[in-house]
Amino acid sequence: MIIATFNCNSVRSRLGIILDWLEKHQPDALALQETKVQDADFPLADFTKKGWEVAFRGQKSYNGVAVISREKPEKVSFGLNDGDNGESDPRLAHVRIGGVEIVNTYVPQGRELASEHFAFKLEWFARLKQYFARHLKGAKTVWVGDLNVAPTPADVYDSTAVWPHVCHCQEVIDAYEAVLKTGFVDIFRKHLPEPENFTFWDYRSPRSVERNRGWRIDHVLATEEMARLSVSCEVDIEPRKAEKPSDHTFVKVCFDC
Repeated sequence: MIIATFNCNSVRSRLGIILDWLEKHQPDALALQETKVQDADFPLADFTKKGWEVAFRGQKSYNGVAVISREKPEKVSFGLNDGDNGESDPRLAHVRIGGVEIVNTYVPQGRELASEHFAFKLEWFARLKQYFARHLKGAKTVWVGDLNVAPTPADVYDSTAVWPHVCHCQEVIDAYEAVLKTGFVDIFRKHLPEPENFTFWDYRSPRSVERNRGWRIDHVLATEEMARLSVSCEVDIEPRKAEKPSDHTFVKVCFDC
């Protein structure tokens, strides 16, 4: 089974890049974040005419998640399901494919450390921890997405220079690790332990890709049973070099199942 993740930063703007990548890599599931489109305007037909199934939930100009798959999911749900009246729906998609639970999340970025947005980000991680406890205890689960956290110095081009940052500070690292302790393994680092394996290069930093001034904020994690079945992880940097790219790129993991 091949599962991949990509913050597309607008599914309509990156449609050609996504379709080309799907054709080349043929994943069982591709999780997208920041689709930035209302459901009525999602380019569904562009995927279905090529044989792909799509589960999606979005909103205008912000957020939005989707899971593209070869098989129709056995189950689909959205949001944290904790009484928030759908506020979290465009940030979490949960599908079951081939008996594997795939949770695709776009965690809030946080904006500024002293802001209500950062407090909301920490709260969101705590709510996500409860979501896993309620819905996925003991399940074969793969958790992917843009988590907006670089948990170690190896995950940032210059940890000292950026610390503290809303994606690289002790508070957000602690919040992220609290979720990991519920039973998740960092599949990315299992297969790519070396530093400077990044997934995001900021548009605002001149020649960030060429200089590899990147961050690892896109993650693939799995419960221990699925972690044992993981055989490889790959960061495909080429789409980041394409014309009009996202500032993120694709991460792909292969499982022996």
